Amino acid sequence: MNGFNFKGNWFAKLSVSTVVLLLTQHVFAAGTTAGTAIDNLATVSYDVNTVAQTVIESAPGAGNANPGIGAGTVTTFVVDNRVNFTLAQVGTAHTTVSSGDTDAFVEFTLTNDGNSAQDFNMSVLQLASTDTAVNTLLDTDDDMANLRIRVGNGGGVPVLGDLPYGDEIAEDTTVTVYVFGDADVVLGLVDGDVANLELSATVAEAGTANTLGADLSDDVLNPDSAAEENVFVEGGGVALGDGIELARDGFIVAGAGLTVTKVASVVADPFNASDFKAIPGATVEYVITVVNNGSLAADNVSIADAIDADIPAVPGFITGFYAGQDISVVNNGGAPLPCIADGNPADGCTLVGQDITVGTPGSPISVAPSTSLVITYRVLIP
Repeated sequence: MNGFNFKGNWFAKLSVSTVVLLLTQHVFAAGTTAGTAIDNLATVSYDVNTVAQTVIESAPGAGNANPGIGAGTVTTFVVDNRVNFTLAQVGTAHTTVSSGDTDAFVEFTLTNDGNSAQDFNMSVLQLASTDTAVNTLLDTDDDMANLRIRVGNGGGVPVLGDLPYGDEIAEDTTVTVYVFGDADVVLGLVDGDVANLELSATVAEAGTANTLGADLSDDVLNPDSAAEENVFVEGGGVALGDGIELARDGFIVAGAGLTVTKVASVVADPFNASDFKAIPGATVEYVITVVNNGSLAADNVSIADAIDADIPAVPGFITGFYAGQDISVVNNGGAPLPCIADGNPADGCTLVGQDITVGTPGSPISVAPSTSLVITYRVLIP
């Protein structure tokens, strides 16, 4: 009978071994680095009639029938790019600024959780009061001026000279993203104003230092290919991503919040014991009240007031009425401050021509939050 005899020693013995070669592979927490070539070569050894035969190595496609080491060809596939990253606010509170501050900043962290270095295109949007509250604070539709994005390394003081995008961010790496802004006084920012913003990070192609690559495209719905492909999975869970992550933060203005009122009352006239009238010879008392409704003290407060030209300061201005003081200056309900209205600013008060000034560089006045400064003086109607 022709052919193999499956009895006794005529049994052909076959053994198979497989060798896996991982070339230039780097393993991080996110997995094998994208672009890594995974090479596989199977080697078949066998006996015929108890005689060991020359091994045969595998090959892709039509395979390999030629015996011998080196006659086969490795089967290769390339690890695809698993795009995964997070963008998060640092802390849970707004950055406090005062009107006129420059280069104030909020911080975010950008973490590349994928398996390849990436660039990230960064942009920032100022929010409106109709947007969801940030850190429980609703936007007051007040914006910061001169917004700038800078990506640093999270160490020390942020540097305005850093790049405005994520450049060659390696896998398993976290960087700090700063958004700088100015609380421009021209914008009229006052105590309690809130400026919320939203930072956006879009994954981009890496490869050239100090150059922002093009935005990546997701290949998840494309037919599989042997080349490296991009698969967006950012956003957590099993949901596929869109290559964009958002995070929000904001600024809150802390200031003095001053309210200033001035009232005039007729306190005496030459003919009436009550219900005084503003007639020639009557005395009028002015009361200027500065109330600080803000969260910070108002420092170096100075009040300038001009007596109307129809009431000449001399002799119209009444001197020494307030326990020997020309002007009553009471800060936060305390004892009256010295105030002689003359040309000498040493006590913080001057009267030059028709112009009264209270609070001079040599005698600064500070009005604390939730307190008031009350200034009172009298004039005689000629």
